[in-house]
Amino acid sequence: MLVWAAVSGLALALTATTGAQASPEKKTYKIIPYVISDPELVQNPQRVIAEFTKHQNLDALGVSPATADGPSKLTGRAATLADPVSFVVDSSRYNGGKKPADPYNYITGDECESNYDAASDDAGWIKNRFSYCQVHLVYMPAVECGLFPPGCRVVGNFLSSNTLVGHGKIGAAEVSSTTRWAEFSLDVEILTRTGPWLGGGARLEAELECDGNYLDDDYPQTDANACFPGFTDDNDKSLNQWMIDDDATLSLYSQASSPSAGAGEQIGTGVFHVEYDFDLPWYIEFLDTESPEGGMRFDTAWYLNVANTDKLGSVFDRAVPGLSINETDPGVEGAARHIEDARTNPAATVPTKPDKVLHGATPGDPLHRLAGAKDSALRARATRNRTVSTNFCRTAAMPQRPPTGGPFDCDEYAMASTYEGSARWEYEGPQYQLDYSVRWVNRSQNQEAGRRIGRWYEVDRILDKEPFFVTTTDTGPVPEPDPNPEDPDPDDPGPIEP
Repeated sequence: MLVWAAVSGLALALTATTGAQASPEKKTYKIIPYVISDPELVQNPQRVIAEFTKHQNLDALGVSPATADGPSKLTGRAATLADPVSFVVDSSRYNGGKKPADPYNYITGDECESNYDAASDDAGWIKNRFSYCQVHLVYMPAVECGLFPPGCRVVGNFLSSNTLVGHGKIGAAEVSSTTRWAEFSLDVEILTRTGPWLGGGARLEAELECDGNYLDDDYPQTDANACFPGFTDDNDKSLNQWMIDDDATLSLYSQASSPSAGAGEQIGTGVFHVEYDFDLPWYIEFLDTESPEGGMRFDTAWYLNVANTDKLGSVFDRAVPGLSINETDPGVEGAARHIEDARTNPAATVPTKPDKVLHGATPGDPLHRLAGAKDSALRARATRNRTVSTNFCRTAAMPQRPPTGGPFDCDEYAMASTYEGSARWEYEGPQYQLDYSVRWVNRSQNQEAGRRIGRWYEVDRILDKEPFFVTTTDTGPVPEPDPNPEDPDPDDPGPIEP
């Protein structure tokens, strides 16, 4: 029988009693668990073993032991950036306003490895709405301590580099037409395994745990159903087996009702982590340890203008989504240049206003989607945004159309499908009056930009009031024009000729 005691609240010590021959030296054994997400150590893992062997702690590296409540705490980490975490998607993916053949553009292993700095931070790396990657070290030194002579020494090490890759999903899980889901792959690359860890009975079980919450307090489901573990495969194996097959498949589920306006957006959030449970029979066991936490959102938004099966899904929402529009792309160049010029020098735009503010250039100063399809009031506000803009384009204060390059539309920034649109002041106060820009832009380019933005809203599940930003570039892919474009953004009534 094994009797357990906590060591400094961080590690567990074992004294062999019944079932094992007592040591005349009265030796005790302990495991001190570490789960480390420091980018520098993740890329130089042998520093961890060297430091612990020398000092029997990782204090000099700024790493404390893990506990049953979470991974190792790190000290000395650089201050958080002023802007929130973000990513940018190229608008050419939505050429012609069409859903891409591959709407996910998932992370590859090489991409995760090449983004180690972000992936090995606690928050992980979010490539896009559907792709998450987090890399951390699991270090388990086995320490033997004796009373005669007094002292401790390291008798074995377990060190692995673990990569968790998450895949958000559009549509329902196979288990139910109303169950949202996300799939994860866990790669456990064992780097070092010595001493007791070499025993054939040593095992590791990895499971996903999730703390869920429905944003609507009146939602007719318990919060436990907002995010809970789903299917697993190859997640409980001996260390020998992990050495041969280092992958496991895990998943998360979220329960919802059928899409409808009455049911609302049915947003469930989840804070997830991997729970590691090691087993060393006949020698030592210890508390579970956890990976750093990640977060995601499950939603069922009936107003998304996509197929009914696409109205529910899951995304990684701890990053502000951004869309890039290329100034050298003949399909949208006029609209892209309008955005770039307007935000570079707002005071030079029309209508004129010396202290004009135009948002949306950065994740820290975003726009917010106005989903007109959600209800009649929002639709009316989107229409009013267009009306205010086009009414100004009919006035004498609007510059004349260029002599060439037409036909033209009255293009506006911020877009009518945002809360920052030109009619904002009528809804939120006079301080926002004239905080918009209009310009004559080639009609096909203006409408193509609208189609791309509209389809991006839908595919990437940008919900009503959700923040996003728009960047411009003069490099990157330039797609061939789509000869059969789809309808533009349904939230934007489209170009109204002045």
